[in-house]
Amino acid sequence: MKIVEGLKNYFSDKRNRIVHATVGISAMIGMLFNVIGLYDRLALFAVAIGFNVLRMRYLP
Repeated sequence: MKIVEGLKNYFSDKRNRIVHATVGISAMIGMLFNVIGLYDRLALFAVAIGFNVLRMRYLP
């Protein structure tokens, strides 16, 4: 149940949604000027998730 509670907290955090939206918009803008590969987009979202998890644990 600890995993479910952690996921619930992660998805309900407003700042996480802002970061993911920012990464998504910047990836879309980047695709207009340069081709961004699938792995690059996945890496951007992985970095965003990692940043958010660290922020939620160590900077409440």
